Amino acid sequence: MKLSVLINNFNYGQYLRPCIDSVLSQDYPDFEVIVVDDGSTDNSREILASYGERILTVLKQNGGQASSFNAGFAAASGDILFLLDADDSFLPGKLARIAEIYDRNEIDWCFDRVTTDEGDPPPAQLQVTLFDKRDTLRRGGFPSLPVPTSGLSFRHNLLSQILPMSVAKDVVLSDNYIKFAAAYLGRGAIVETPLTFQRIHASNRYTGTSRAKTLRPRIMIATGLELARRYDGLHALGKSLVAGGIAETTSLLRLRSETRNTVAGGPFGDDAVNEVAFMAARKRLGNMLRRGQS
Repeated sequence: MKLSVLINNFNYGQYLRPCIDSVLSQDYPDFEVIVVDDGSTDNSREILASYGERILTVLKQNGGQASSFNAGFAAASGDILFLLDADDSFLPGKLARIAEIYDRNEIDWCFDRVTTDEGDPPPAQLQVTLFDKRDTLRRGGFPSLPVPTSGLSFRHNLLSQILPMSVAKDVVLSDNYIKFAAAYLGRGAIVETPLTFQRIHASNRYTGTSRAKTLRPRIMIATGLELARRYDGLHALGKSLVAGGIAETTSLLRLRSETRNTVAGGPFGDDAVNEVAFMAARKRLGNMLRRGQS
Protein backbone atom coordinates (compact mmCIF):
# COMPACT_ATOMS: atom_id res chain seq x y z
CA MET A 1 0.00 0.00 0.00
CA LYS A 2 1.55 3.25 -1.14
CA LEU A 3 1.11 6.46 0.90
CA SER A 4 1.19 10.07 -0.28
CA VAL A 5 1.84 13.00 2.05
CA LEU A 6 0.54 16.30 0.65
CA ILE A 7 2.22 19.29 2.28
CA ASN A 8 0.70 22.70 1.59
CA ASN A 9 2.95 25.73 2.06
CA PHE A 10 2.64 29.47 1.84
CA ASN A 11 5.49 31.57 3.26
CA TYR A 12 6.31 29.06 6.00
CA GLY A 13 9.96 28.76 5.02
CA GLN A 14 11.11 28.96 8.63
CA TYR A 15 9.16 25.79 9.46
CA LEU A 16 9.44 23.95 6.17
CA ARG A 17 12.55 21.84 6.82
CA PRO A 18 11.32 20.36 10.14
CA CYS A 19 8.03 19.57 8.44
CA ILE A 20 9.50 17.80 5.41
CA ASP A 21 12.19 16.04 7.45
CA SER A 22 9.55 14.65 9.83
CA VAL A 23 8.01 12.86 6.84
CA LEU A 24 11.21 11.78 5.08
CA SER A 25 12.41 10.16 8.33
CA GLN A 26 9.31 7.94 8.61
CA ASP A 27 9.98 4.20 8.68
CA TYR A 28 7.19 3.17 6.32
CA PRO A 29 8.64 1.50 3.19
CA ASP A 30 6.57 3.05 0.39
CA PHE A 31 5.55 6.69 0.42
CA GLU A 32 5.94 9.92 -1.53
CA VAL A 33 6.16 13.51 -0.33
CA ILE A 34 4.43 16.16 -2.42
CA VAL A 35 4.90 19.79 -1.44
CA VAL A 36 2.60 22.36 -3.00
CA ASP A 37 3.98 25.88 -2.74
CA ASP A 38 1.14 28.38 -3.05
CA GLY A 39 3.08 31.33 -4.45
CA SER A 40 5.44 31.90 -1.52
CA THR A 41 7.52 35.07 -1.50
CA ASP A 42 9.96 34.03 1.25
CA ASN A 43 12.78 31.49 0.91
CA SER A 44 10.44 28.49 0.66
CA ARG A 45 11.21 27.66 -2.96
CA GLU A 46 14.98 27.65 -2.36
CA ILE A 47 14.44 25.24 0.51
CA LEU A 48 12.28 22.98 -1.63
CA ALA A 49 14.87 22.93 -4.41
CA SER A 50 17.52 21.73 -1.94
CA TYR A 51 15.66 18.42 -1.49
CA GLY A 52 16.07 17.48 -5.13
CA GLU A 53 14.30 14.29 -6.12
CA ARG A 54 13.52 13.26 -2.53
CA ILE A 55 10.28 15.22 -2.83
CA LEU A 56 7.89 16.16 -5.60
CA THR A 57 7.41 19.92 -5.71
CA VAL A 58 4.37 21.62 -7.22
CA LEU A 59 4.88 25.36 -7.72
CA LYS A 60 1.80 27.48 -8.32
CA GLN A 61 0.49 31.01 -8.07
CA ASN A 62 -1.18 31.99 -4.83
CA GLY A 63 -4.74 30.69 -4.77
CA GLY A 64 -5.48 29.74 -1.18
CA GLN A 65 -5.33 26.52 0.81
CA ALA A 66 -8.17 24.80 -1.05
CA SER A 67 -6.33 25.26 -4.35
CA SER A 68 -3.24 23.69 -2.77
CA PHE A 69 -5.28 20.65 -1.70
CA ASN A 70 -6.51 20.30 -5.28
CA ALA A 71 -3.01 20.59 -6.76
CA GLY A 72 -1.52 18.08 -4.33
CA PHE A 73 -4.28 15.58 -4.94
CA ALA A 74 -3.81 15.86 -8.72
CA ALA A 75 -0.13 14.93 -8.33
CA ALA A 76 -0.59 12.08 -5.83
CA SER A 77 -0.34 8.40 -6.70
CA GLY A 78 -0.79 6.81 -3.27
CA ASP A 79 -3.58 4.57 -2.02
CA ILE A 80 -3.79 6.58 1.23
CA LEU A 81 -3.34 10.35 1.20
CA PHE A 82 -2.24 12.43 4.20
CA LEU A 83 -2.61 16.21 4.53
CA LEU A 84 0.04 18.25 6.34
CA ASP A 85 0.43 21.99 6.88
CA ALA A 86 3.99 23.19 6.35
CA ASP A 87 4.29 24.59 9.87
CA ASP A 88 3.38 21.24 11.49
CA SER A 89 5.09 17.84 11.54
CA PHE A 90 4.48 14.12 11.94
CA LEU A 91 5.66 12.26 15.01
CA PRO A 92 8.01 9.31 14.32
CA GLY A 93 6.19 6.20 13.18
CA LYS A 94 2.95 7.92 12.23
CA LEU A 95 2.74 6.63 8.66
CA ALA A 96 3.25 2.99 9.62
CA ARG A 97 0.76 3.17 12.47
CA ILE A 98 -1.96 4.83 10.41
CA ALA A 99 -1.37 2.38 7.56
CA GLU A 100 -1.88 -0.48 10.00
CA ILE A 101 -5.21 1.01 11.11
CA TYR A 102 -6.36 1.07 7.48
CA ASP A 103 -5.20 -2.53 7.03
CA ARG A 104 -7.06 -3.80 10.08
CA ASN A 105 -10.32 -1.93 9.57
CA GLU A 106 -12.73 -1.37 6.72
CA ILE A 107 -12.49 2.41 6.85
CA ASP A 108 -12.35 5.18 4.27
CA TRP A 109 -10.65 7.85 6.36
CA CYS A 110 -8.59 8.17 9.55
CA PHE A 111 -8.08 11.35 11.59
CA ASP A 112 -5.47 11.51 14.36
CA ARG A 113 -5.49 14.10 17.09
CA VAL A 114 -2.59 16.52 17.47
CA THR A 115 -0.33 17.72 20.24
CA THR A 116 0.93 21.28 20.57
CA ASP A 117 3.89 20.20 22.70
CA GLU A 118 6.90 19.74 20.42
CA GLY A 119 8.60 17.58 23.03
CA ASP A 120 5.87 14.94 23.17
CA PRO A 121 7.22 11.48 22.23
CA PRO A 122 5.29 9.07 20.02
CA PRO A 123 2.68 7.25 22.11
CA ALA A 124 3.42 3.67 23.11
CA GLN A 125 -0.17 2.59 22.47
CA LEU A 126 -2.99 4.04 20.40
CA GLN A 127 -6.60 4.56 21.32
CA VAL A 128 -8.67 4.21 18.15
CA THR A 129 -12.40 4.94 17.91
CA LEU A 130 -14.30 3.69 14.87
CA PHE A 131 -16.63 6.40 13.57
CA ASP A 132 -19.73 6.17 11.43
CA LYS A 133 -22.05 9.18 11.65
CA ARG A 134 -23.38 9.13 8.10
CA ASP A 135 -27.00 9.02 9.24
CA THR A 136 -26.39 11.86 11.68
CA LEU A 137 -24.99 14.02 8.90
CA ARG A 138 -27.89 13.25 6.57
CA ARG A 139 -30.25 14.46 9.29
CA GLY A 140 -28.31 17.72 9.60
CA GLY A 141 -26.46 16.82 12.80
CA PHE A 142 -22.99 18.04 13.71
CA PRO A 143 -20.67 15.18 14.67
CA SER A 144 -17.57 16.26 16.55
CA LEU A 145 -14.46 16.14 14.33
CA PRO A 146 -11.93 18.20 16.31
CA VAL A 147 -8.89 17.41 14.17
CA PRO A 148 -6.99 20.05 12.13
CA THR A 149 -5.63 19.64 8.60
CA SER A 150 -2.40 17.93 9.61
CA GLY A 151 -4.23 15.05 11.29
CA LEU A 152 -6.29 14.06 8.25
CA SER A 153 -5.85 11.05 5.96
CA PHE A 154 -8.11 9.40 3.37
CA ARG A 155 -8.28 6.54 0.94
CA HIS A 156 -7.63 7.84 -2.56
CA ASN A 157 -11.00 6.71 -3.87
CA LEU A 158 -12.84 8.59 -1.10
CA LEU A 159 -10.88 11.80 -1.57
CA SER A 160 -11.58 11.62 -5.31
CA GLN A 161 -15.24 12.19 -4.41
CA ILE A 162 -14.30 15.38 -2.50
CA LEU A 163 -11.45 16.92 -4.48
CA PRO A 164 -11.07 18.96 -6.50
CA MET A 165 -13.06 21.38 -4.36
CA SER A 166 -14.13 24.95 -4.93
CA VAL A 167 -11.49 27.48 -3.99
CA ALA A 168 -11.65 30.51 -1.76
CA LYS A 169 -9.14 33.00 -0.50
CA ASP A 170 -7.30 32.22 2.72
CA VAL A 171 -8.81 29.37 4.80
CA VAL A 172 -12.50 30.24 4.45
CA LEU A 173 -13.14 27.00 2.52
CA SER A 174 -10.68 24.30 3.52
CA ASP A 175 -10.42 21.37 5.94
CA ASN A 176 -13.88 21.68 7.53
CA TYR A 177 -15.49 21.02 4.16
CA ILE A 178 -13.25 18.00 3.59
CA LYS A 179 -13.92 16.54 7.05
CA PHE A 180 -17.71 16.80 6.85
CA ALA A 181 -17.73 15.45 3.29
CA ALA A 182 -15.55 12.49 4.27
CA ALA A 183 -17.70 11.65 7.29
CA TYR A 184 -20.78 11.78 5.06
CA LEU A 185 -19.28 9.59 2.33
CA GLY A 186 -17.60 6.88 4.37
CA ARG A 187 -16.80 5.11 7.60
CA GLY A 188 -13.73 6.24 9.47
CA ALA A 189 -11.63 6.14 12.60
CA ILE A 190 -10.34 8.74 15.00
CA VAL A 191 -7.01 8.12 16.72
CA GLU A 192 -7.46 9.71 20.13
CA THR A 193 -3.71 9.53 20.80
CA PRO A 194 -1.75 12.33 19.08
CA LEU A 195 0.50 11.33 16.20
CA THR A 196 1.00 14.87 14.83
CA PHE A 197 2.59 18.03 16.18
CA GLN A 198 0.64 21.23 15.51
CA ARG A 199 2.75 24.34 15.83
CA ILE A 200 1.03 27.36 17.36
CA HIS A 201 2.73 30.62 16.39
CA ALA A 202 2.10 34.25 15.52
CA SER A 203 1.72 33.54 11.80
CA ASN A 204 -1.01 30.90 12.09
CA ARG A 205 -3.79 31.64 9.62
CA TYR A 206 -6.53 30.47 11.97
CA THR A 207 -5.72 28.27 14.99
CA GLY A 208 -4.79 30.19 18.11
CA THR A 209 -5.19 33.62 16.51
CA SER A 210 -7.57 36.51 17.06
CA ARG A 211 -8.61 36.17 13.40
CA ALA A 212 -10.40 32.94 14.29
CA LYS A 213 -13.19 34.93 15.91
CA THR A 214 -14.13 36.74 12.72
CA LEU A 215 -13.20 33.93 10.32
CA ARG A 216 -15.34 31.29 12.01
CA PRO A 217 -18.75 32.55 10.77
CA ARG A 218 -17.33 33.02 7.25
CA ILE A 219 -15.99 29.46 7.33
CA MET A 220 -19.34 28.10 8.49
CA ILE A 221 -21.23 29.89 5.73
CA ALA A 222 -18.80 28.95 2.93
CA THR A 223 -18.60 25.34 4.11
CA GLY A 224 -22.37 25.00 4.41
CA LEU A 225 -23.02 26.42 0.96
CA GLU A 226 -20.45 24.17 -0.69
CA LEU A 227 -21.61 21.00 1.09
CA ALA A 228 -25.24 21.65 0.13
CA ARG A 229 -24.25 22.43 -3.46
CA ARG A 230 -22.07 19.34 -3.85
CA TYR A 231 -24.00 16.63 -1.97
CA ASP A 232 -27.77 16.13 -2.06
CA GLY A 233 -27.69 14.34 1.28
CA LEU A 234 -26.06 17.29 3.05
CA HIS A 235 -28.66 19.96 2.36
CA ALA A 236 -29.85 19.93 5.98
CA LEU A 237 -26.32 20.19 7.37
CA GLY A 238 -25.44 22.90 4.86
CA LYS A 239 -28.47 24.97 5.83
CA SER A 240 -27.64 24.59 9.52
CA LEU A 241 -24.05 25.71 8.98
CA VAL A 242 -25.13 28.72 6.93
CA ALA A 243 -27.77 29.65 9.51
CA GLY A 244 -25.22 29.30 12.29
CA GLY A 245 -22.69 31.48 10.49
CA ILE A 246 -25.27 34.17 9.79
CA ALA A 247 -26.54 34.00 13.37
CA GLU A 248 -23.04 34.35 14.78
CA THR A 249 -22.24 37.26 12.46
CA THR A 250 -25.48 39.02 13.40
CA SER A 251 -24.92 38.32 17.09
CA LEU A 252 -21.38 39.67 16.96
CA LEU A 253 -22.50 42.91 15.37
CA ARG A 254 -25.42 43.40 17.73
CA LEU A 255 -23.59 42.30 20.86
CA ARG A 256 -20.62 44.48 20.05
CA SER A 257 -22.93 47.48 19.88
CA GLU A 258 -24.71 46.47 23.07
CA THR A 259 -21.47 45.84 24.88
CA ARG A 260 -20.00 49.16 23.81
CA ASN A 261 -23.06 50.92 25.20
CA THR A 262 -22.84 48.93 28.43
CA VAL A 263 -19.19 49.69 29.10
CA ALA A 264 -19.20 53.22 27.67
CA GLY A 265 -17.27 55.54 29.88
CA GLY A 266 -15.53 52.71 31.71
CA PRO A 267 -11.89 51.59 31.56
CA PHE A 268 -12.51 49.25 28.60
CA GLY A 269 -11.02 49.44 25.12
CA ASP A 270 -12.10 47.84 21.86
CA ASP A 271 -10.44 44.54 22.75
CA ALA A 272 -12.53 44.18 25.89
CA VAL A 273 -15.70 45.12 24.04
CA ASN A 274 -14.99 42.57 21.31
CA GLU A 275 -14.15 39.80 23.77
CA VAL A 276 -17.37 40.21 25.74
CA ALA A 277 -19.38 40.21 22.52
CA PHE A 278 -17.61 37.11 21.19
CA MET A 279 -18.15 35.21 24.44
CA ALA A 280 -21.87 35.91 24.34
CA ALA A 281 -22.12 35.03 20.65
CA ARG A 282 -20.27 31.75 21.13
CA LYS A 283 -22.65 30.79 23.93
CA ARG A 284 -25.70 31.52 21.80
CA LEU A 285 -24.30 29.64 18.81
CA GLY A 286 -23.30 26.67 20.95
CA ASN A 287 -26.82 26.38 22.34
CA MET A 288 -28.27 26.53 18.83
CA LEU A 289 -25.95 23.87 17.44
CA ARG A 290 -26.51 21.52 20.37
CA ARG A 291 -30.23 21.63 19.64
CA GLY A 292 -29.44 20.38 16.12
CA GLN A 293 -27.07 17.58 17.14
CA SER A 294 -27.96 13.91 17.28
